[in-house]
Amino acid sequence: MYNVMIVDDEPVIKKGLQCFIDWSVLHCEVICEASNGIEAIELLGYYEVDIIVTDIRMPGMDGLALSDYVHQHFPQIKVIILTAFADFSYAQTAIQHEVVDFVVKTNPTEQIPRAIEKAILLLEKEREQQQKVKQLESKINDNLSEISEKFLKEAVYGLISDEADLLGRSRELGLQLENYFGVYMEVKYMPGPHGNAGVGANDYHRSLASIRQFLVLAFGERPSYIMAMEKNTLLALVSIDDGNAAASTQALLTISNEILAMSDNFRQYYINIGISLMHRDVLTLSNAYLEAREALQGSFYNDNYVAVYMPHTNRPLAPGATPHHAAEQITEQLKHGQSEQAIYRLEQLLEDYRSIKEPIENVKVACLLISSNCFRLVTASQILATEMDESQSVVYKQIQESRSIQLLADILKRLIQSCSKAVALHDKQPNYIVIECQKYIRENYNQNLSLQIIADHIHINSSYLSRLYKKVTGESIIDVINKYRIEMAKKLLRNPTSKVFEVAEAVGIETPAYFTHVFSKYTGMSPKEYKLNYSQNELG
Repeated sequence: MYNVMIVDDEPVIKKGLQCFIDWSVLHCEVICEASNGIEAIELLGYYEVDIIVTDIRMPGMDGLALSDYVHQHFPQIKVIILTAFADFSYAQTAIQHEVVDFVVKTNPTEQIPRAIEKAILLLEKEREQQQKVKQLESKINDNLSEISEKFLKEAVYGLISDEADLLGRSRELGLQLENYFGVYMEVKYMPGPHGNAGVGANDYHRSLASIRQFLVLAFGERPSYIMAMEKNTLLALVSIDDGNAAASTQALLTISNEILAMSDNFRQYYINIGISLMHRDVLTLSNAYLEAREALQGSFYNDNYVAVYMPHTNRPLAPGATPHHAAEQITEQLKHGQSEQAIYRLEQLLEDYRSIKEPIENVKVACLLISSNCFRLVTASQILATEMDESQSVVYKQIQESRSIQLLADILKRLIQSCSKAVALHDKQPNYIVIECQKYIRENYNQNLSLQIIADHIHINSSYLSRLYKKVTGESIIDVINKYRIEMAKKLLRNPTSKVFEVAEAVGIETPAYFTHVFSKYTGMSPKEYKLNYSQNELG
């Protein structure tokens, strides 16, 4: 269906064109009309128009001026000009504006359909051409993407080592590889129902494709190149230039946490992530890959894990003093409410670093990892909205700007204490949620009440509320609502003057037939039978 605009200063002409031409047969619809060119231009800002049928002479802006404007600003729109007399002195100007046809008003019902068909033919040809161009561009981009991926793989594997070759081919392919990180990801599939991964080749490729798509969204507008490497692994080369290496690392940790949260939520696979140092240009692609792989090695005993590469020093650390090991221990202690032990473990790590005078950038990376783990723990545990003392971005910024190891210790101690409070609140939440839910049912049983309404009141997900309530009480929320309503209904039915439909409405069930059904389900008798039995017992 093609959209048509009619432009004429005579209302009778506009109505006539709409009524006496069968637009549906022409596969067209008149979607708007205007009295002159100025109004028409305003409407073009609101409507998607394919064809304009316009009078040539109008006050304000005539049809030729309008066709000129359309030719300049909306070249895809086709213009058909109407004239009240056989004066073709304007034909040359109209041709310059690529007007489709000149129609004399004396017999428009015959001439306009032919002009419309001519305009549609032009539109279809142009759209076919545009489609071919898009297909060609897509094919070129796909080929370019394949060539780029092949070049990048050869570079990261060290198969291309000549500097001139690396720089030249990178420029030819238009790759943006300045201030980038290597992000190496290993995908572990959840065990199947029979205790094995059970992932076929098609499932494997589909899963990797969906993860790649998510990574594109997570990296946003930052230049990134994502490649499938060895089985179950991906390598992303991501440019995150937020001013310096520390700021860029913190931005990448935030993105990594989003990726791990996605894995937590969808429960189809675990993802482990290793992050390299920042690299300045294409000449160190191989180093970025090796650093990211080495960072990932600590994930052997872990699922949903992120690690940052730290340069080797010749100074020995105490056993278990790696930042990743410490971050895991601190997280585990927080899970069990052991905040004092978590702080002691932090102090141990920082004291080890102090004793060997570890480079400050390495210490900051270790602190970023610990804070990243803490925030992930709270995100995973949080059911109701829990107010942390400070946000993730603020903590990262404080770590980055710290001038001493003592300041770093203070920042992380505050974070550990804040996380400890959040975890403690989470442990109390199930009972709190159940109590709030039961209270809301008691106070609103006679209103329109549903699982979603209760969940919205408590500010939690309705599916989670349903599962939690069933787990804690052994009953569904719908059963609890109905049982409470029936108990209230019993009290009202004991009044000899009460009517069933009035009781039904009083307990929040508007349909008497449905009330009878629910009442019978939970009591084994109808409301009338209950009322009769109660009155007989009273008399007896």
